[in-house]
Amino acid sequence: MFGIKIISEKKLKALETEVKGYYDSQNELNEYLRAIDVHLKGRKLPEMTPMSRKAVRDSYTNNAAVMGVVNYIAENVGEVARYLELQDKNGKYIENHWVLDLLRHPNDRFNLRRFATAWAVNKCLFGDAWIYAPSAVGKNLGKVSEMYVIPSWRIETDSDGKLQPLKGIVVAGTSKGDISMDDVFESFDYNLDDASFFGTSKVVSAAVYLDVIDKGMRRESQSLENGGVANLVTPKEDGTGSVMPEYADNLESRFNSGRNVNKTLALRMPVEVHALGNAPVDLSILDTHKEAVTALCFVYKVPVDLYYGQAKYENAKEAKKTIYEQNAIPLANEFAEDLITFLMRKDKSLKGYRLTVNTDKIDVLKDKSTDVLNNMNLAYCTLNERREAIGYEPIDEDYANKPIIPMGVQFGEGLEYDIDETL
Repeated sequence: MFGIKIISEKKLKALETEVKGYYDSQNELNEYLRAIDVHLKGRKLPEMTPMSRKAVRDSYTNNAAVMGVVNYIAENVGEVARYLELQDKNGKYIENHWVLDLLRHPNDRFNLRRFATAWAVNKCLFGDAWIYAPSAVGKNLGKVSEMYVIPSWRIETDSDGKLQPLKGIVVAGTSKGDISMDDVFESFDYNLDDASFFGTSKVVSAAVYLDVIDKGMRRESQSLENGGVANLVTPKEDGTGSVMPEYADNLESRFNSGRNVNKTLALRMPVEVHALGNAPVDLSILDTHKEAVTALCFVYKVPVDLYYGQAKYENAKEAKKTIYEQNAIPLANEFAEDLITFLMRKDKSLKGYRLTVNTDKIDVLKDKSTDVLNNMNLAYCTLNERREAIGYEPIDEDYANKPIIPMGVQFGEGLEYDIDETL
């Protein structure tokens, strides 16, 4: 009637199946997944970037700047993870649940802090983190009783054609076959490469600057070992053409005779001079690396001032608050969201549950006592309200429960007489 076509039930069903993902095992009906499957052909998927995952790992183990930034973030994620709390579908906090038991004791070797730290190291370095969480057996069937962080640099993803673009994972260096995606979940940063199920590594985006750090350190190390600068003289290809030997002898004799005896000013062949290292006056390690460190801090959202420990971050509480708000809490919440989403697939009773960081319990995020009292003073709060805000017991007196209103403050619609009126 209004120019809107009625979609037939058959066509509507086709549209519904078109948008299903690989977990539904109906990818042959998905046009987009059929298109990218032409490029996959069931092979191991390509690495996330031209910079190999092993090279990313090496940047962490061999570069102090990378390790410093990544560890600083990851260790704070481990601290924040202690404040993860479980809520049911009605928003009520749950004190006892098998999900909380799993978090408190992920496996025989790791506690929650170490586990969250290891997850964050992989996530920060590679842009993805993989957790192996097999289903429990026996009376706990359908639940998960243990989970492990798999080092991301050892992960290879496996495809089984268009029906299962992500069939499972293979851990390099082990004799085991594919690990099914039913027992694995991944946290990842969005990757523009459609043919890859890896995340986007922040280290790769800063790789050019990391090369500056690496080369700068090697040059400066060479300079210090040589006590300054050393020159290496090597032959150079002669591009001037052939010169008759007698002319070459005459030229060499003329340039190196007379007042130039014992002072070789001319050579029979062209040479190149390579400076190994920097002169002592040019050595400035911090200046050489500052731009590279700035790039690292930028991609990881760590203030450069915080990295260098400058005056504005000398207050330890303010520094901790900054890293919590910008990195640790968002990453801990991402881990929690991915975990609870994965567990919902195993235990349908978890539908609607939420696992999040309770920031109200983190002392460093709370306002200073003086700021709280100043705000309460402006709100004319009672004495007991003020005492409660800073952790003191209330006073059992009537006056302590009345608003504290400064002298000269009056409420209402105004005075009954005009103050400008002549008496």
